[in-house]
Amino acid sequence: MSLPVQTHIIDGEQVTPAAGEYIDMIDPATGKLTGRGAAGDATDVDLAVGAAKRAFATWKQTSTRERAEIISHMGLLLGAHLEELVALEARCTGLSTARLMAFDIPGVMQFFQTFAENLEEYAFVEYPPVRTLPEAHDVKIVKQPLGVCGLIPAWNGPLFLAFVKLLPAIAAGNTVVIKPAETASLAVVRAVELLQQVVPPGVINVVTGHGQQAGAALASHPDVAKISFTGSTRTGREIQKMAAETMKRVTLELGGKGPGIALPDAPVELTARGATMAFLLGSGQICVSGTRLFLHDAIHDAVVERMVALAGALRGGSPFDPATTLGPLAYRAHYERVLGYMDLGVAEGATLACGGGPMTVPGFEEGLFVEPTIFTDVTPDMRIYQEEIFGPLLSVIRYSDIEQAIAMANDSCYGLSAGIWTGDPIAAQSLAHRLEAGTVWINDWHAVTGDMSFGGTKHSGYGREINIASMESYLETKNYMTSFETDPCAKALFGLVHREA
Repeated sequence: MSLPVQTHIIDGEQVTPAAGEYIDMIDPATGKLTGRGAAGDATDVDLAVGAAKRAFATWKQTSTRERAEIISHMGLLLGAHLEELVALEARCTGLSTARLMAFDIPGVMQFFQTFAENLEEYAFVEYPPVRTLPEAHDVKIVKQPLGVCGLIPAWNGPLFLAFVKLLPAIAAGNTVVIKPAETASLAVVRAVELLQQVVPPGVINVVTGHGQQAGAALASHPDVAKISFTGSTRTGREIQKMAAETMKRVTLELGGKGPGIALPDAPVELTARGATMAFLLGSGQICVSGTRLFLHDAIHDAVVERMVALAGALRGGSPFDPATTLGPLAYRAHYERVLGYMDLGVAEGATLACGGGPMTVPGFEEGLFVEPTIFTDVTPDMRIYQEEIFGPLLSVIRYSDIEQAIAMANDSCYGLSAGIWTGDPIAAQSLAHRLEAGTVWINDWHAVTGDMSFGGTKHSGYGREINIASMESYLETKNYMTSFETDPCAKALFGLVHREA
C-alpha cells in the first residue's frame, strides 16, 4: 500500500503547505511510517480562514432544508467510503477496526442522522407572547450563525471528534477550519477531501500541523469567531488565553479522572466486566475512562480477582485483526509517560495487582503496547489517584461507607464522567445526582447516543457537544422588538424624558 502524502484542503482545493514541510505519522502498532501530513503554519491558517470567511457570506443564507439535505448527502458519501476511512484511522491511531466499526463509525453515522432529521425543526426564530407593559410590542428572537469556527479535535478518536464538532457548526450556518492532531490526521483529511463533492468550496477546510504553530494561529486569529477544542486541560487553558484576546466563543472538552462506585449489592461479574471495559477501551486513551474504582468491602476482593483475570485475557496485535482486544498507545512520548506512572504507583506504595510495564506482542516488537495495569490500596494522596494518566491503568480504592465514597469521587479537579455499579439501578439515580460529572453511567460506561449532550464541569471544560442542542454554542441570539404605537404622546416611556411645553 502506498503511503499517503496529504496536503491541506482549502477553498475546495488541495493546497501544499506554505513552508513546504511535512509531518511523519507513525503506525503505533508497528513503529513504521504510515503517512505524511502537511506541516501548516500561520500562513496556511490565514489562507483557510480567509476562504471560510468568504464562503460564510453565502452559506449563512442557505435554508435549513438545504443544509439538512447537504448533511444527509455528506453522511451517504462517507458511508460509501467507510472501509478506506477506517483503514486510515487505524493506521495512524492504533485503534482497532473492530472498535471503529462498533463504536466510532456508528456514532458518527448517528450524528449525521440526528442533524439531517432534526435541523428543520430547530427553533432558529422564536415569537414569545405579546406583553402589554410598558406597551404592546412584537418580539422576535433570532438565532444566527457566528461566522468562521476553528475546530481542534484530539488524536484519540480523530474522525469521531471531528464530526462531533463539524456537524453542529455547519448545521447552524457557520463555516469551519479543522486542525486535526498532527499524529493522526489521515482519515480526517481524506474525509474532508471527499466532502468537497457535496459542500460549497470554503465551507469545510482543513489545515494540518503542530499545535504550537497551526493550532495557536487558529485560536488567536481575529477572523475566527469560535474555537471548539478537545484535548488536555493544560492546552485548554492556553487556548482560553489566546481566544480571550479577540473575545472568541470557546467550547472545551478536556481531561477526566472518572470515578466508578460499586455498591455492596453490585453484581460481581457485571461490575468486573464493566469496570474493565471502562478503563481499557482504547487502551485507556479516552478522557471519559473510568480510572478510579471505589469498591465496597463486601465485594472488593471478588471484583479485583475477576478483573485481574479479565485483563490478563486481553490480546494485543494488529488493529486489523478482529481478535485484537488491546491496542497500542498512540505515540512514543505518551507511551513513556504512561510507563512512568506505573513505576510511580509502585514507588508511592500502591499494590500492583497485575500489569505494570510494557507488553510484548509477538510480531509487533516495535509496537507501543502496555500491559493492562490494576493498582489496589490506592489512597487519595497518590499521584496515580489524582492525575489523568490516559493509559491502561486503574486505581482501586476500598471503602466501607457510601458517603465516604461519594466524597472521594467528587474530590477531584475533574468532572467529566462517573459511574455507579449496582443491583438496584432505580435507587442509584439519587446517587447519580450527587456525583459531580457531566455524564453519569449506571451499570454501563462509554455509551453515547445522538440524543444526549456531552461535556464536563470543573477542569474538564465547559460547553456541550453531540446532540442537536449543541448548535446553541455556534449561534448568536439577536432580539427584534417592534412597536406599532406611532403617536409619540402615547408612548409609555417617552414621558420619562419629554415633558409637554
